[in-house]
Amino acid sequence: MIAPQRVFAATLAAGLARRFGADKLAQRWGETDILGASLAVLDGFDWLERAVVERTGRAITAGRIIANDQPERGMGHSLALAALAADAAGADFLLVTLGDMPCLRAASLDRLLQACPDRADAMASLCAPGAPPTPPAVFGRGWFGRIARFDSDKGARDLLRDPANGAVLVPLDPAEAVDIDTPEDLARRHGDE
Repeated sequence: MIAPQRVFAATLAAGLARRFGADKLAQRWGETDILGASLAVLDGFDWLERAVVERTGRAITAGRIIANDQPERGMGHSLALAALAADAAGADFLLVTLGDMPCLRAASLDRLLQACPDRADAMASLCAPGAPPTPPAVFGRGWFGRIARFDSDKGARDLLRDPANGAVLVPLDPAEAVDIDTPEDLARRHGDE
């Protein structure tokens, strides 16, 4: 298990939401919005530092803001900014969550931290049955330099999916794995409540 105090927790929230057609992260979700619900899951942990990689200048009170002034460069660029910040903060690990996953539970993040090996080359991902590994994921310090050079919309997908990298896959309930990419996704989720 890795202690949260050694982890830089970064939420990626700089996407252009082209498939949604509007600011999806500002859409209502229960008592808050999608981004607020996605960030709330991080509240119960004592992270080394928390940050949100974003482009819009939202008023975010949980953690620091890492400005992505070039969101058109894709998720990989946001991830690179997060890795650079984690390195500068002296973190041993980088946790990456997504701003459009409002159903994630703290217990799942705790399982992810427990399953992640305490090594610089460690990598672990929450993964719904039958789905490929994606964030939420944890990367050891040994990956920071490589991640800091990312510059595409693939993000960490290839790293997590390459068996040679030995990513630990932690089961995730499909109900928590939902991300909101389209208005239909949002309508379907609200219909399930």
